[in-house]
Amino acid sequence: MKIWQVAAEVGEGPVWDDESDSLFWIDIRKPALHRFAEDGAALGRWALPEPVGAFALLQDRQQALVALASGLALLDLSSGALKRLFDPEPERPENRLNEGKVSPCGRYFVFGSMDERDPKQATGSLYCLSADRSLAILSHDLVVANGVAWSPDGSTLYFSDSRAATIWASDWDAATGTIANRRVFASLTEAQGRPDGAAMDTEGHYWSAGVSAGRLNRFSPGGALVEVVPLPVQAPTMPAFGRDGVMFVTSHRRVSNPAVEDGGIVVLTASKRGVRQPRLAMT
Repeated sequence: MKIWQVAAEVGEGPVWDDESDSLFWIDIRKPALHRFAEDGAALGRWALPEPVGAFALLQDRQQALVALASGLALLDLSSGALKRLFDPEPERPENRLNEGKVSPCGRYFVFGSMDERDPKQATGSLYCLSADRSLAILSHDLVVANGVAWSPDGSTLYFSDSRAATIWASDWDAATGTIANRRVFASLTEAQGRPDGAAMDTEGHYWSAGVSAGRLNRFSPGGALVEVVPLPVQAPTMPAFGRDGVMFVTSHRRVSNPAVEDGGIVVLTASKRGVRQPRLAMT
């Protein structure tokens, strides 16, 4: 296990991209999209004008979809130019967009929102953006939408609420981008780690960043906690699988006594291999 000391304020959203052979990730509070080589060398940085909660690389290699505080936008990776699309929540100025993943077929981007106020309220939602740019709401009444991942066969969508410390599973219809039969998959304590971002391995185990406990929690397909991986950061935010079982875990440094490691990216060899993240098809 090692750590890249990238000094992120709120590192998030790591995605290993096979096409470019590199890791992309974001810093929410020092807003930027970053690209790193497998050895930790910085390959690119795209500064953004406001907090960014999630992103998706497009099948057009020169673009990324970014979920900014003011809404969705297209980022031109060659020029850095932004093209604003729309705000999914114009009636919710207290919210910002948070968390997002591309579906296994590459046709949908599932992303969430969260309340920025303190104390936070359940004003967040989970959305599904289709390749034709149409938008549907999958779930209401979330405080901090998080933890999006799909089962290896693509039939189950998982997501969490970090403040409710709950992970849900639901039946996913890849033809329509809708869910049904939502049920509790796992509930956690503060000491076990409130569920932040997640990744899926090829055996159907759900890996959750325990943001309040400095660890990764691996759950079986039935929701049993089967492995705990302590990490050298206090607040891990999301894991992502790279090649050959390598895992990258982002973190934030908004803790009471941040150490030099906090805000870094942890690199480790996981006990399983991961399901890869596809690029998004968008018309």
